[in-house]
Amino acid sequence: MNKTKYFLLSLLAVLSSASCSTDADLISSSGAQAVELDGSGDVVLDKNHKPDLALTLYWTDNSRLSTSDERVQAPAGTTANTLQFAGTEDFSSPVEVLTKAGSTSLQYTVEALNTLAGRLGLAGDTPSPLYIRMKSVLANNLDPVYSNVYRIQVTPYRIDMSRAFILASDRTDTGRRLSSPESDGIYRGFVGAAGWYNWWLQEGDGTLWGNVGDDGGGKAFAAGSGETHWNFWFPGPSGCYYTVVNTPRQEWSALYIPSLSVSGAIEGEMTYDRKTGRWTLPFHAASAGEVRIRISGTGRQYNVSTGTDDEAALRTDVAFGMENGKITFGSVPTDITVQVPSAGDQTLMLDLSDPTGWTCTAGKGSTPEEVPGKLYILGNDDLWDYTEYLTLYDEDNLCYAAAVNFNSSWGYYFSKAYQDWTEINQDPATEEKKLTVKGRNIPQPGKGLYVVCASLGWMSYWYPMDEAVTEVAYAGFNDSWEPVGMSPVAGRPGVYAATVAATADTPWGVQILLNGSSKNLFGTQTDGTLRWGRKEDGAPKGWKVGKTYAFTVDLCKGTYTLTEQ
Repeated sequence: MNKTKYFLLSLLAVLSSASCSTDADLISSSGAQAVELDGSGDVVLDKNHKPDLALTLYWTDNSRLSTSDERVQAPAGTTANTLQFAGTEDFSSPVEVLTKAGSTSLQYTVEALNTLAGRLGLAGDTPSPLYIRMKSVLANNLDPVYSNVYRIQVTPYRIDMSRAFILASDRTDTGRRLSSPESDGIYRGFVGAAGWYNWWLQEGDGTLWGNVGDDGGGKAFAAGSGETHWNFWFPGPSGCYYTVVNTPRQEWSALYIPSLSVSGAIEGEMTYDRKTGRWTLPFHAASAGEVRIRISGTGRQYNVSTGTDDEAALRTDVAFGMENGKITFGSVPTDITVQVPSAGDQTLMLDLSDPTGWTCTAGKGSTPEEVPGKLYILGNDDLWDYTEYLTLYDEDNLCYAAAVNFNSSWGYYFSKAYQDWTEINQDPATEEKKLTVKGRNIPQPGKGLYVVCASLGWMSYWYPMDEAVTEVAYAGFNDSWEPVGMSPVAGRPGVYAATVAATADTPWGVQILLNGSSKNLFGTQTDGTLRWGRKEDGAPKGWKVGKTYAFTVDLCKGTYTLTEQ
């Protein structure tokens, strides 16, 4: 039972049983009591000892209330104690930390105290006063009481807030950065992102930012750094995004740039490489020398008002220019001066990988290699004819997946290109599922239909399901997420079908669930393909409300169809 309710019921019980001299006899409590606050003293923070203990605060216990009637026992822990930290004695802009009920001490590591000092704006490498007091409140409608002010001298170490770190979904550093030249908490830069790429942003003081937790999944583009938040996620299109994370306003935005055109002395359409963060255009130079060009395009702006809805995204002009020898970004193109080193075949390169300064140069170079969408698998059914393959689902790590029908006598291998005949096999130097060129054939996992994943980035392969695929169901049509079983199509391994009546919109795509597990799935993409582990928001290709369809999926080819009946 709630402690406050218990207290009130106790009061009522005593009032009903006690013999009072007048109706005005009441039972009262002492109210919240101010604590006496003390601590371990002044501290100089050393960034080389971040995990070490820096400060201990301790205070007297005010968790037990007294009442005017000794027969009524007030519950313990009803007082809410909040530590207030400030850089000024008037506590005009404090940082507040709610303490655990009944506790009488709190400790800070070097890193945690330095982060708190940074939030208060205390200068790095300089001794500054830090004012601390305890605010105690019994109820929202009662005035708080305050402890004594405990003052210490703190020397924080300097934190670089001019940049922030892009972390992967597992919070490992990706090596990519966003820049805040004014160190004002607004971080900008270009990010090469795959569709629905999940990420976090970590500031120099260690603060981790993601989407605000809302309705179980987070609200797109609303940023938060509290305990309940989710990783950021980009919209569905894969490519170049001008990304702004505004921590003071607790929001972020992503301006998607699908293409860039070059005009002037060099003309053509540039190609973007997500891994390097560069746009390139091969051209032929008649001679060496200085040339003037302009670079422009049309982007789609996603923010808190649009969410990740492609239709709601704002069409936005984008352009590059040059000012004082530096590349600028905006909406109106201006002349960019480029030095062509020699006559002949050259490559124009717009490098956006460094958020502190972009460059546009010309020189010898190569256009980025196109990532193949298929990884061929041979021998799984004793056929070696390049008719079966895994489909790309993670371009960053070159990961491929498909359902594969196994009935092999000698094992199987992978091949990167059609009729390339270069075998990618099991690495004989290890018993782990590692790949190498010209190793030994990979043993099949068993006979039947199995999901196979392989990564040419990690040079490994794995089976995400221990057992063969025996059951297939769909969920998501008509925005209904109750699984509906599908039937195998005779003579076509990996092909399943069902009849679906379109009675409502299907705004979030469809999941193809395997063996009743929500963890093992293929997701529909709006172009008619399936992708392992993820679906794309938006109605499946061909979906129209009011129609009835034969819905067919091919888990081996990574495709689906809706055929009107």
